[in-house]
Amino acid sequence: MKWKSKALWLSLSIIVLITLLGLAVYFESAVYLYAASALPVVIVPLLPDMAKHRYADAAKNKNVRFAKLTIGGDPMLAISFSPGYIRWKRATGKLYFQWSQISGNPELDETPGQGHKEASLTVLPFDLSVHPRKQGWVGIDLGQLAQRAGSLPYTAGEVTRLLIRMSDLEAVIMPVAPQTGLPSGTGKQLQV
Repeated sequence: MKWKSKALWLSLSIIVLITLLGLAVYFESAVYLYAASALPVVIVPLLPDMAKHRYADAAKNKNVRFAKLTIGGDPMLAISFSPGYIRWKRATGKLYFQWSQISGNPELDETPGQGHKEASLTVLPFDLSVHPRKQGWVGIDLGQLAQRAGSLPYTAGEVTRLLIRMSDLEAVIMPVAPQTGLPSGTGKQLQV
């Protein structure tokens, strides 16, 4: 169900609930009160899921780590997280991270191949999007990743690292760069 139609049904359900409660009080009728008490069964599934999106911020959350890698000559960003950080069975939202902290942080450099036994998923360009309201945040569509993980030799629950090509990240960031106040040439500085 799309969010607009869901919001419409939620609004109508709340209006009907208030109307039934008002009629129960006005007519002093238990029938209207019983009808009003049954409406939460309809309203609860229509309520929005507030924990749909996750925000990965390494400064605030110790379960998330960022690293810049070079794999096969291609600079990449690795987002590592502890098992269970992403609930893959309910993965319908987005995982947002603040790219401005990543681009200017030289401490994130890491050499690949040293103890990396983590199951990884590659984030493709169409999995990335800019946050609609928060400047400087990039989102990864977890639903698409979970769907793609179904064809892998390991389960999505085993995935503890996401890999993003820096060129794909730049392609998402650059169209909004003038709006976020980035200095010119930032795209070249993002490369490892």
